[in-house]
Amino acid sequence: MSEEENKYLQELFPIEATTTEIIKKFRSYIASPFIAAALPLKDVKKNVFERKYNNINFKLTSDIKVPYGKNGRLLLTIMTTHAVLDKEASPEKPVILQYSSLQQLLDELQLPKQRGKEIKEQLECFSGASFVFREKKIQKTQKYLFKEFFSEDEKLDGEVTATWHSSGVVPFFESMSYVDIDENGKEKKSIGLTIVLSDKFTKLSKEHSVPIDYGVYKEISSVVGKDLYAWFVYRNNSITEPIFISRESLINQFLPIKEKSYESEERVNWNTLKEQINLIKKKYYPDLNVSIANDNSGITLSKSKPVILPNDKHYVLVTANL
Repeated sequence: MSEEENKYLQELFPIEATTTEIIKKFRSYIASPFIAAALPLKDVKKNVFERKYNNINFKLTSDIKVPYGKNGRLLLTIMTTHAVLDKEASPEKPVILQYSSLQQLLDELQLPKQRGKEIKEQLECFSGASFVFREKKIQKTQKYLFKEFFSEDEKLDGEVTATWHSSGVVPFFESMSYVDIDENGKEKKSIGLTIVLSDKFTKLSKEHSVPIDYGVYKEISSVVGKDLYAWFVYRNNSITEPIFISRESLINQFLPIKEKSYESEERVNWNTLKEQINLIKKKYYPDLNVSIANDNSGITLSKSKPVILPNDKHYVLVTANL
């Protein structure tokens, strides 16, 4: 290691840099719609999953069942990372993920061989899945902005209420193929895995993704914790002044409740969110500038040190492991 590199390490890690080996950090990406309205926390055993976030209705559909849980999130992160980087390298070409075997994909995911069956399940879920979004924005605006839609004798002073409607359908994959090898009852091997990401998913990922620390994201055991961590990283990009997020808003986004069991479930879900926020602050994102209101009305989020600094030499792409 050069003197310049050693100095850089000591500035960034003043304690560990001189006493222990620096842990390698990995950069990956998540598209913002999957931070705002993430995949199901667990297997809903359905081929439709709907969420609402602010003014956006978000629906996942699949020919079998929708992707879900921690493995679905890790796989989605890898897919998004390839979409962001491969498209940047070759804008005119489709993004194709090719692996000699399922094990090679597991290596990229930094997962043990034992997780192969679970990852294959999520691949099958994604292969026939799309997400549909519907957005409606209502705004008071000046009538003259729409003057071409009014007759000449109508006055153009004053305000009108304008409602913008937009929708779209985005499949994850264009196609997927692999071969299963089964020899005399021995453990089945999956080889020749090829995934072609859809152009719409690739475009969305390229234009609306946020970088995260994949190593940290992977190590967070709670699915809700993963969602919270990604959301904190995402929100930190736009924060200039402290913002307050109500308890109700947090629950509606991360752990929606059923009306029939409102009070008890609401209390349990809020306690779960508080527990995960405190754990993230303590173990996974120590520079996170967040406080929970003493009256449990919500949290205040202030500008924090970014998880990934621009041109930080410590972060390598998780996709560069192959």
